Amino acid sequence: MLERYGYKNLVAAVYIAALFMQIMDGTIINVALPTLAEEFNVDATAMDWTVLSFTIALAVMTASAGWFGKRLGLRRAFMIALGGFVVTSLLCGLAQSLNQLVIGRALQGASAGLITPVGSALLFNAFPIEERSIASRKVITVAVIAPALGPIAGGTILEFASWRWIFFVNLPIGGVALLLAWLWLRTDDLDEPTSFDTSGFFLLAGGLGLTLYGLSRGGERGWGSTPIVLSLLVGLVLLAALVIVELRKRQPLLQLRLLTERNFRWFNLVSLPVYAGFISLIYLLPLFLQNEVGYSPLQVGLALFPQPLGVLVTSQLVGRFLYKRLGPRRLMLTGAAIAFAVGVATARIDTNVNLWFVRVLMFGRGLGMGLFFVPIQSAVYARTDRQSMGQATAIYGTTRQVAPALGVAIASTVLANGIAGSTITADRVSGYQTAMLASALMFAVAGLLTLRLRDKDAAATMAP
Repeated sequence: MLERYGYKNLVAAVYIAALFMQIMDGTIINVALPTLAEEFNVDATAMDWTVLSFTIALAVMTASAGWFGKRLGLRRAFMIALGGFVVTSLLCGLAQSLNQLVIGRALQGASAGLITPVGSALLFNAFPIEERSIASRKVITVAVIAPALGPIAGGTILEFASWRWIFFVNLPIGGVALLLAWLWLRTDDLDEPTSFDTSGFFLLAGGLGLTLYGLSRGGERGWGSTPIVLSLLVGLVLLAALVIVELRKRQPLLQLRLLTERNFRWFNLVSLPVYAGFISLIYLLPLFLQNEVGYSPLQVGLALFPQPLGVLVTSQLVGRFLYKRLGPRRLMLTGAAIAFAVGVATARIDTNVNLWFVRVLMFGRGLGMGLFFVPIQSAVYARTDRQSMGQATAIYGTTRQVAPALGVAIASTVLANGIAGSTITADRVSGYQTAMLASALMFAVAGLLTLRLRDKDAAATMAP
């Protein structure tokens, strides 16, 4: 009976269910941090470790996902990751102390780190290459809706139930997704067994973990502070050693040689400023509107809500009509121009800003971002063969994990230098405006890098 839906659509349904759960989890917990701090009787800043432990574990396992996909098979690796996410969500919900919650979140992040790259490999292997834009449109839709619903769901849970349900809510969703994966996903052929690249994994874990820690905490603790300098220095040295070690191995944990293919390399490079710019303004604007203008979190959340609506509009248009007609390069150049223009306009707002003006800006920004997301997802793997898909999704997933941390680090540094502890409103507003301008300039960089893309490299994804 299910054959009429097509195997590719069944894979999409399973992946979307898992992705929805994972993204919702991330946005729900952000709303719950003050409540959790009160529950465990700790300072609010200590709760950052529940986010940081998840983020670091997520990044490390995302980069390692290619090996697990090849060693276990994509179907088995995906189901293990999905099951692990459900179990660790239960552990987080049962936590009796902050330390237990941080450990549970790290384990949850490790499971989540496999879901996206392995699920992406399953998805793009199931869809013919000329239908990649259709697959991307399906994924972008849930990737936009889930974060918009997360704060609403989190607020509702905290209002009417125990905080533990922000984690327990994953159990039914994950359970259904796991059952569907077991029923619908086909067993894939395993490659020859390979030994685990232990040295590569520890270099990756240490390098990526320390670098992400330094980038995430540099603005708060000061870039010149000893812990930040040491974490960044040691982290970058370990990452440099990782590149040298992995390129010398016949079967490395991270197949960096995939970056020698022009299309894959340039789409990864373009993605860095795109996702850095996207997240950096999401970080800055709520701070400005709450701390300097005095709007409530709910008012700010509603002001930002039009952005995912804008993404949803253009991602549907691009996926259905525009991608195959225009190709990724022109769409992304247009997206860069729109995002840059909106960013410059946002950098001019002050304490007299009307939230309706912010909503218009956010909707326009969403329209521009939608011109990035579907083309990148559709074209990045255009010249990647099926056997390398797991490794390719791991590398691109790592890029997407590093980019937001880099964007927030740049924005927070510019902001810290701009306000420098000043209590004068005009000086603080100017500091925020400079930081938001820095965020906008990331899209100028993205536009320049997009000029290096060639539609002919992604021609297979544009076929009728």
